[in-house]
Amino acid sequence: MTILRACLVVLFGVMLGVNVSAQNGGSSNMLDTLFAKLQTATDPMAIQSLEAAIWEQWTMVPEPKQRELMMRGIAEMQQHELKSSVETFTRLIEIAPDLSEAWNKRATAYWLLGNFTASLSDICETVKREPRHFGAYSGLGMIRAEMGEYPRAVAAFELGAQIQSAHRRNRRRN
Repeated sequence: MTILRACLVVLFGVMLGVNVSAQNGGSSNMLDTLFAKLQTATDPMAIQSLEAAIWEQWTMVPEPKQRELMMRGIAEMQQHELKSSVETFTRLIEIAPDLSEAWNKRATAYWLLGNFTASLSDICETVKREPRHFGAYSGLGMIRAEMGEYPRAVAAFELGAQIQSAHRRNRRRN
């Protein structure tokens, strides 16, 4: 229950606009710049490029050992070696607990394994470290939808959409 309560505090903080600083090593300034550009972008190609750059910043890991674990965990997920990827991301989290994307990747692996409780816990850890993580909110929405918790799913998707407001504006135009 403590994890759920902590996650709710972070999620409500995001909804209220509380500024929680990202803890992704030195990439925070670059992320701030990319997110600022994303909020004002209107060209679909620019939006796609900005989102790709944000994902790249999230997966960018400064230390060689950490980078090797991140890449191994991603490769294991792509090869459907999900239990191995959970173990790899767990090792990465143990040595670099502030890496939001390590938590998010492990949350994804847990989700693919059907372990919603563990995935939800890791999503909470992700947004504690990176409250603008639209991928984590999307994952949260998918889990809540699969659990039949549709109002909670919509709320999670809306949080992600607020972060990706440029997408929302463009979808309305098309």
